[in-house]
Amino acid sequence: MGPLALSTSSYPFASASHQRVPVDLGAVGYVESEYLVSGRARVFDWPRDSGLNALAEGPYTTRILVRRPKSANHFSGTVVVELLNPSENVDLPIMWGESYRQFLRDGDAWVGVTIKPNALAALRRFDPIRYAAVAFPNPRPGKSCSEAQINPLSRPTSPSEETGLAWDLISQLGALLKSSAPDNQIPWTVRRLYMTGQSQSAGYARTYAGLFARTVTDATGQPLFDAYLYSGSPPWQVPLNQCRADLAVGDPRLITPAVGVPVMEIFTQGDLGTNVQTRRPDSDSDVDRFRRYEVAGAPHVDPWEERSFANDADRARAGASDAAVVDTPCQPRGVMPADFPNLYVLDAAWRNLVRWVRTGVRPPHGDPLVLKATAGPFVPESAFEADRYGNARGGVRLPVVEVPTARWVGAKTGAFTCLFVGYKYPFGKAELARWYPGPAAYKARLRAAVARLRAAHWLTPEDSAEILRAAEQQFAAARQVDCSIVTCR
Repeated sequence: MGPLALSTSSYPFASASHQRVPVDLGAVGYVESEYLVSGRARVFDWPRDSGLNALAEGPYTTRILVRRPKSANHFSGTVVVELLNPSENVDLPIMWGESYRQFLRDGDAWVGVTIKPNALAALRRFDPIRYAAVAFPNPRPGKSCSEAQINPLSRPTSPSEETGLAWDLISQLGALLKSSAPDNQIPWTVRRLYMTGQSQSAGYARTYAGLFARTVTDATGQPLFDAYLYSGSPPWQVPLNQCRADLAVGDPRLITPAVGVPVMEIFTQGDLGTNVQTRRPDSDSDVDRFRRYEVAGAPHVDPWEERSFANDADRARAGASDAAVVDTPCQPRGVMPADFPNLYVLDAAWRNLVRWVRTGVRPPHGDPLVLKATAGPFVPESAFEADRYGNARGGVRLPVVEVPTARWVGAKTGAFTCLFVGYKYPFGKAELARWYPGPAAYKARLRAAVARLRAAHWLTPEDSAEILRAAEQQFAAARQVDCSIVTCR
């Protein structure tokens, strides 16, 4: 099926030109198109002592957004498939928001796919004509569970829908993108296919990698997806179908297995409150190429990802839940929100993944964050061993942690959603002067840290240059913080 038509009144939800901060793709030699994709998908179950089995099969229709170079000469041969995050009841292209500059620099194509019934319902609310056909109908009407029995991690959904149609959908989309079929939305040969997602959709990516990566192949018999890179996945498996009970704590199926292709799992410091139990060793074996990175100081949610969200008017039309955390029940109060640059970690990770897949060059190993050996509930502000600046020891360390002007805390304390919100204690003028006698001293130390991190492949050259360009302005801003308004260290 050809691309959906565009007009001033009918355009894709979360189109790059209608983001909170729009991106002019045409100005950088890219085009965006939207398609409806239909097929038949199975609903799976996963008994503890056996492999997957199919419970039923039925039709689905979803939509995909495609952003690719205009010219074949600028196409890298790589397509990044992002499972769009549905946590606010609308599609959130979070990994695009974090990494689109990297994709554009490298000439990669990006495909975002809607994977959950609640996001399909939002599309129908946004434009009932454009998206009239999208649906995940339950292929087991009357034979699946009641509304009350639906797994909470599959909600919001209903007995007339089925979240479990996503798995075959993902495989079929990947097969189409790697094929020479006339309806392939990428008009050139796709040599590499990567899967990504963030938070809930990272859970989908991790579940898919663990259960399908070893058995789903392309037309040549090679793994369909050539690598997986995802961020902030929950510690639980996304339920294979919406009636499936959670896996028990300690179930080995909760740990990412060897999948036969490179896997990068990225967790922020804010994610560690729920994800310590998913830790596993890195590996460089042919059948288990795996990296886990834990990012010191980083929160689960940052300001950069929100720039890629649909603008507020479009979100309102779609009925977005706006699940941004209300700060009132979270502690502490009166602190400065984190503006931690997660995107720099992800840019370097993508570059390292590309080299790993294409040339076999192994990416760096990251140390885990160092947790205190204490029992009791996880308290984000005091759970980690601290360096001399008060920041968590270990982990992947960006310049803002290595040469800091603040103490970074990855999450607040309170309700579950408080774990998504990071904050910082800026250094007051006296503290800044203690570490850096002036702007020149700060820039010299920053320059050394950036050079060291770049040489170790923790920063890309482009991001390294950006960090150094902004250094003087950032240090000046740090010296202007009014500690009578926000809590300083």
